[in-house]
Amino acid sequence: MTVLLALEGVTKRFGGLMALKDINFTISEGEIIGLIGPNGAGKTTCFNVISGTLPPSDGKISFCGKTIVGLRSNRIIRMGLSRTYQATSVFPKSTVLENVVRGAFSRSEDTFLGSMLGTRASKAAQARERDRCMAILEQVGIQHVYNDLAGELPYGYQRRLGVAIALAGSPKVIMMDEPAAGLNPEESKAMGQLIREIHSSGNVSVLIVEHDMKLVMGICHRIIVLDHGEQIAAGTPEEVRNNPHVIEAYLGTEVVG
Repeated sequence: MTVLLALEGVTKRFGGLMALKDINFTISEGEIIGLIGPNGAGKTTCFNVISGTLPPSDGKISFCGKTIVGLRSNRIIRMGLSRTYQATSVFPKSTVLENVVRGAFSRSEDTFLGSMLGTRASKAAQARERDRCMAILEQVGIQHVYNDLAGELPYGYQRRLGVAIALAGSPKVIMMDEPAAGLNPEESKAMGQLIREIHSSGNVSVLIVEHDMKLVMGICHRIIVLDHGEQIAAGTPEEVRNNPHVIEAYLGTEVVG
């Protein structure tokens, strides 16, 4: 399998605090990778460093064979690395469809000048983009509310809209930061199924941070475990489930038994 994302010796310091220390892992084509650990383990910091929100203090990060350290987040998105966030991140006063169209801006065929002049080519490009974004909304199961204001959606739909916005940029890898946070068990199960469908139908690899261990163990091919900023384990769900260091640091016997 072709490696898409690679972290080598990634470290992040905040003054005297070591938030990440010597993190090493890869994501290849066709993989769903889980990144787990207790609160404060460094998971979101790791996401922020990968996505360009924060610079690493040391180490290398490459995407599709090219270094992305020092690149702006929007440039990284255009390369094909998208992310969702712990909190719902939508434009509440815009419609659901308008939110997804904004997410597609980085790959739009339309031009600024064409849009300003209202050319035939510009209108055709906008129509194609709208159709594609409607297909994404259908994929995530909320096409029927495409004209509703995003801020008025039920919470579960807002989580799905966040996924749709990330998919609009046609990513090769999508990083999902706690996609099941705040969802009830049925909604969490449905989110897991959606992630499987995205992975299987769109040739998209997934890196997921999530505390719902049933979801993580059920969909991930491999799992990386962090604790206090250090990588303490990596392997298949079965290997991680039975790793004594992971049990002690995070999972607990009741979860893994």
